[in-house]
Amino acid sequence: MRNLTLLIILIFYGMTSKAQDLQQYQWENRIIVVYSNDTELDLVSKQLDLLTEEPKELSERKLILIQVHSNQYKTIFPENSEWVSSYLKDKLKISVKTEFEVFLLGLDGGIKLRQQEIVQTEKLFSLIDGMPMRKAEIRRKDQ
Repeated sequence: MRNLTLLIILIFYGMTSKAQDLQQYQWENRIIVVYSNDTELDLVSKQLDLLTEEPKELSERKLILIQVHSNQYKTIFPENSEWVSSYLKDKLKISVKTEFEVFLLGLDGGIKLRQQEIVQTEKLFSLIDGMPMRKAEIRRKDQ
């Protein structure tokens, strides 16, 4: 009985930690999620290359870049990490039929952009710079 109780606790702990994958960044960072059902998809490498070519711009906007594939994810920016098991695909409600999708999550954790094609950095940065919290960050920086 004691082993069963321990097993149940471990299962629930694992589920809780998976649910907190993105919550750890809320109110601290904006998140770009690049999803694909195939890690070798050309769109993925193009999108990741496009974004990682501008590390200063990503840092200035407090951006974390995450790649999601199936039920796993890894951080690409600011530091590359190993693949980690996760339910982000389910949390973001990504369809089984979806091959490629890019998300922008705001500081509040809400989805600000959802697009099934490559997102140009100009569009992304312009969208972020138009957000009220980002405008406040810019004002504070200029003072």
